[in-house]
Amino acid sequence: MSRTKKKFDAVAMMRSARDKISAEIEGMTLEEELKWLASQEVNDPFLARLRDRAAQQGDATDSASRRR
Repeated sequence: MSRTKKKFDAVAMMRSARDKISAEIEGMTLEEELKWLASQEVNDPFLARLRDRAAQQGDATDSASRRR
């Protein structure tokens, strides 16, 4: 069985991106993470929807905790 050399390693790229983001948001509260996420420029429509949903969940969590 012959092996071809990879031109692009998606797993390595994803791990690198995850590690970079994890280092940036380490120690942040949920509110701080949501503010950080909202401040990031998003060109991908799917990522924009994810960001908007995360913000909505944060708003719902805030309003639920205020009612207690």
